[in-house]
Amino acid sequence: MTLYIFLLVIVSLLCGSSPAVAEPSVRAVFASVLMVSGWVLLAHIAARMLARQVVRGALSYGDAVDYLRMQMETFRWFALPITLLCHYGFSLSAWLRVQPYLSESMALQSIGLLAPGITLLVATWSAEYWFAAIIGVQEKSIKKYAGSMLQMMRSGPAWLILPTMLFLALGDIAAKVQTEYMADSELLQSDYLEISVWALIGVGVFLVAVSLPYIVRWVANTERLADGPRAEVESWLRRCGISTHRYFGMQAARWNTGGRMLNALVAGIVRPGRLLLLSDRLLDELPRGQRLMVVMHEIAHVKRFHVPIRMAAILPAWFVSSWSSSMLIDHEWLDASMGAAVGGALGLITTVVVLGTVSHLSELDADATACRLAVRACDASRDKPIQSGVAADGNAESSDPVEPPMTREMAAELMADALIRVTADHPSSRKFSWLHPSLETRVARLRRISRPLPDLRSDSHTLAI
Repeated sequence: MTLYIFLLVIVSLLCGSSPAVAEPSVRAVFASVLMVSGWVLLAHIAARMLARQVVRGALSYGDAVDYLRMQMETFRWFALPITLLCHYGFSLSAWLRVQPYLSESMALQSIGLLAPGITLLVATWSAEYWFAAIIGVQEKSIKKYAGSMLQMMRSGPAWLILPTMLFLALGDIAAKVQTEYMADSELLQSDYLEISVWALIGVGVFLVAVSLPYIVRWVANTERLADGPRAEVESWLRRCGISTHRYFGMQAARWNTGGRMLNALVAGIVRPGRLLLLSDRLLDELPRGQRLMVVMHEIAHVKRFHVPIRMAAILPAWFVSSWSSSMLIDHEWLDASMGAAVGGALGLITTVVVLGTVSHLSELDADATACRLAVRACDASRDKPIQSGVAADGNAESSDPVEPPMTREMAAELMADALIRVTADHPSSRKFSWLHPSLETRVARLRRISRPLPDLRSDSHTLAI
């Protein structure tokens, strides 16, 4: 998840409490539609003009792609102020809050809040598609166009939007149950009401957490791994103490990205139903040793509880937002609406800083932990190989292959090589970003671990696993 997508989604949702500058009316919708439509049109005109210059030979393809990338990146960042203009300037969010059905559902309101920004984001993808179609690089087809837009949505904002809307829908259900079925009950008028509501929310959160990997299967467009890679990955997981039970363990799946991504991730917060996604390029292009280290890096995130820690890193932002808003309003430095807006902005800044810091530290920790897990996986294969038949977790498996010897220094060398290979096609991913340290920083730390390697490694074939 990039900082841009995070800001676009969070800023849009924060606009839900924006005050109305006038009496909310349908004119807010008309003004917002006209504003967004104008930028959508400008994005496509810019892409079409560049494509026509390439067709006429007035501009080289490489230069046109560079210009297009720069222009579309500008349009994407303009989605943030346009979103603020629609909700604060035109009072679109205030209009959404007074509609008959939308007023009772935060999940439905979130669709309207996200609409301006997401529409502009999709418009940049659309402009890039038609640029490629005009010059003949991409096939002109409505089916191809729709598939391309869906693929971009799946690989981008869908990862943040769908879980957020699920939790908002859960809150709507809890509120509905409280008002419709519990408010008139004499038994639940005391503390039982609050306990019941919180219990209902807890059960709902657990069900959402368990179902999240299954939702990811659709979002990520997955398919079953081939028998060879599946046996290989599952043997690594079991050697690191990760169950591969069909229902209660971690499953691995092939992530179809159309050859666009070389990546892996673990979906799921709680143990039942966790899903390890391995992209098509990672499975097809990476050597076995580097593939092992990528898997160990993702397992390290699970073993070290990095996802819950990152979720907890958002809590300080809530405290900063509520405390600053209350202080500004209580001291009458700002009115209620402006105080809430300033508090929300401070909370957003706190989220970016704290979550970014925690994410950087967790990535470095996962790299180091992956080296230890790789040694454990290879040592376990030599010390206690799993025999043919039924494994301990209930799965019928053949004998796990015995891995070549592995040391922590060798694993660090492989991890560094894997990072260099994974980021080779995307120079921007090698730079310092919001959620990841730079490639130079990560490799330098790994090189310090692998420094004794030349003295320990006598046979070069030991790395070729």
